[in-house]
Amino acid sequence: MDINELRETIIQHNGLQNTDEVYTFYYDETNNIRKLYLKDSGFNVNKADNFILAGILHKGLSTDSDYSTLFQMLNLQKSAHELKLKHIAKGGFLDMLKSDKILIILNWLIENKFYIHYFNLNITYWSIIDIVDSIISESRNPFYSINHMLLKSDFYELANSNSDIFLKALHDFNYPDVPEEKAHEFCLWLIDFTCMHNCVLSDFRASALEKLVKESLKIKELPFISGFHGRELIDSFMVFYLRNLYIFKNSTHIFDEEKSIQDEVKKFSLTENGMPIQNYEFVKSHNSEAVQLSDVIAGFLGKYFSYIKDVNDEQLQLDKAGLTSKQSMTLSALKHIIDVSDDVSRGFFNVVSSEGEQRRNNRFLHGVKL
Repeated sequence: MDINELRETIIQHNGLQNTDEVYTFYYDETNNIRKLYLKDSGFNVNKADNFILAGILHKGLSTDSDYSTLFQMLNLQKSAHELKLKHIAKGGFLDMLKSDKILIILNWLIENKFYIHYFNLNITYWSIIDIVDSIISESRNPFYSINHMLLKSDFYELANSNSDIFLKALHDFNYPDVPEEKAHEFCLWLIDFTCMHNCVLSDFRASALEKLVKESLKIKELPFISGFHGRELIDSFMVFYLRNLYIFKNSTHIFDEEKSIQDEVKKFSLTENGMPIQNYEFVKSHNSEAVQLSDVIAGFLGKYFSYIKDVNDEQLQLDKAGLTSKQSMTLSALKHIIDVSDDVSRGFFNVVSSEGEQRRNNRFLHGVKL
């Protein structure tokens, strides 16, 4: 795949700055379930936490930062052969905010001019929004196109709050490959489900979503929910590893070893003007302090985005008001390094999640009122 046309489209559409600069990215991941598919009892996994691919980065191809000083400050047990999140903090996100060692790491990164990057994927949201996108794309109604994020978020909220019923129906309809002969029945079920459960939304948003799903009966086909492998929602996370490789094509990208991903990425040829791009490598984490730090950052952010996904607005405000001074200091350090990183390039961050999650993130981390 030649990267330039796709790359420029993404950069211009999202207003990404400084993407031609040279950086060195380090990566690790958390909540990589490998595959997601439907069973008659729901998903094949017990808990569908957000997939996070994240880590640290610095400008240029090298840094003179002294990792050994940081590791001494962390006072790790001698039995720890390499740095892992479990050595730094445990429990849920609010518990992790109490960790002295998390704060030490964040402050060291800030002082040494490191930045952070992340890709945050709500796998449930990603798996079901094609239903809404199919209707919007075929209805050609400007109102739906303009408000697509709100409509998809509201649909996700209904599905997520009634997940047993919703996922069982998707399984029965062989989603995401709904047979043509069942398409009308699927649309009728979709309308019934939405009308039955949209009481959790405001009247205006409930009405808008109801009108949208009723549009499905006027459409000849739903393009994004046919022609796939039935009941297979995600067959690999490989595509998400590629984005930074072509957005930041002049940079070096260093990943923690992941055999299945390595093989897939190697098979997927990225080219520029006909020449292959080889701007990445996979390394053993115990040989790279920066990858080990990325393990901590990815795990910490994984806990954060899982918290943001699951908490309701009322509890969020109570939690924010109840933070101790230590928790507030750690949260402030996290906000600071994200803000500094965003000032360098908004391209360091990529999010696929509901409008509700993004709104709660803005409230909790950035102080934007709900």
